[in-house]
Amino acid sequence: VEKPHTPPAAPPPPPPPPPATTEATLAKMSSLAAICFAVGSQKLLLNIRHEMVDRAKAAPGALSVSLSIYGCAYIAVCFVAGDNPPSFLFDAIPEGMGRRVGGFLLWVHVAVSYAINSQAFCSSIDRVVGLRVKVFGWEKMHRVRWAILTALVSMLSYLIANGIPFFKDLVALCGAATSIPLTLLIPAIFYRRIQGVPLFFPTLHSKYSFVLVLFSMALMVIGLIGAIGSIDVDWSNKTGPFACH
Repeated sequence: VEKPHTPPAAPPPPPPPPPATTEATLAKMSSLAAICFAVGSQKLLLNIRHEMVDRAKAAPGALSVSLSIYGCAYIAVCFVAGDNPPSFLFDAIPEGMGRRVGGFLLWVHVAVSYAINSQAFCSSIDRVVGLRVKVFGWEKMHRVRWAILTALVSMLSYLIANGIPFFKDLVALCGAATSIPLTLLIPAIFYRRIQGVPLFFPTLHSKYSFVLVLFSMALMVIGLIGAIGSIDVDWSNKTGPFACH
């Protein structure tokens, strides 16, 4: 006797997506700050104009071209990286000569970036603090003052970089703490001060700068929460400060 034909069982439904966790939320907030760090090179626009003889001229077009190329390359890397890229994109390079060359180029990039930013940072500190100290002829000891100042900045940079041995977290922290204020918040505040309008009160002719102030402050707070939270999570789950990671 033939058995009745039974249709095949329907496949089980796909599992529901995992609920959002605190770590995932912090990672997303931290990524926003990292993006702000990546596009923060526009802050060099003010430095370039400061060094020009005629500051009324427009900034060199090379800066806008380089930022456009960088933005296009960033978008292309995001598409090519796939759905699950490593947090440190350099880890996607396989072992071999290509990885060594990439490591050398990364070192050059970090060294040049540090040289440019530390020079501007130390110069500003020297103008604000160093030249105003009138003890033991300190204001005339230019080379000694500069050597001590740059050495202190180098030591502080070493402590921060090794205290946070996670590239993505360090980039996010720098983006939230420096890039957002320098590229968004402080220019908007200065503009409102020059225009003579209240800082936290919108007016008809300054509504856009008011929105920029609020947006940049909110973005900075979100980025700082995400970066600091991600650092704490990675310290707990991976390795602590001053550890090789």
